[in-house]
Amino acid sequence: MLEIKPLNTDKVISCTVPIEINKLQEYFNDKEYRFEINYNNSSLKKKEFLTYLSNLEIPSDLVLPIKSVHRNLLSYEVKSSLLYEYMVLPAIILIPTLNLAVSSIIFRAKGYNLKDAYPNPYFSEEEADSFIKQNNELIQKWITFLDSCTIYAQKSIPELNEMDFLTGGIETIEDRNYIGHNVVNLFSLDFFFHNYYSKELGTLYYFKYQFDDRMFKGLVYVFYIM
Repeated sequence: MLEIKPLNTDKVISCTVPIEINKLQEYFNDKEYRFEINYNNSSLKKKEFLTYLSNLEIPSDLVLPIKSVHRNLLSYEVKSSLLYEYMVLPAIILIPTLNLAVSSIIFRAKGYNLKDAYPNPYFSEEEADSFIKQNNELIQKWITFLDSCTIYAQKSIPELNEMDFLTGGIETIEDRNYIGHNVVNLFSLDFFFHNYYSKELGTLYYFKYQFDDRMFKGLVYVFYIM
């Protein structure tokens, strides 16, 4: 089972989105605070919710009534629509709950046995399978991109950092919108990086803009994977 450290409850601001001005001021007066956001009661939803938080760049996570012991259980539709928007968002926002949810979906789609691996999972196993089936094209794009990062990793080796070597016989994809920017957050999870590449890779591509340009909050991709 993964070991996930809980937030320091002494330094948590509970809120909804949009966040009240006085609560934002509390954070800017003491940046050791973290925001614990109730998505169910927030007036902004899905893309607007994520964009708002991305623009603020504040440390935050979600409080989701995922388990059946909660009265206001979030439906599969609500959870899946939020996760979908997180995966296609052309911006970066680190929300641990959603980052872990994506990692579990990617692992499951790759065929890893994840039973009991994630404490308090975002989806039940049945919901995870439904999400994968309904969003297979999107998930396969994430898998293709992650597989292809093995090509990008070779750029850090001076002897191999030649375009003819890196792209010889490999198709180059020139699509800035191929994948949502939050894919870089997966590399903040040590267990993901150390386990993902233990399975056989699919067809590899060289992603021109994602690998070469400063697409990720003005930073190059290597900043997130090193």
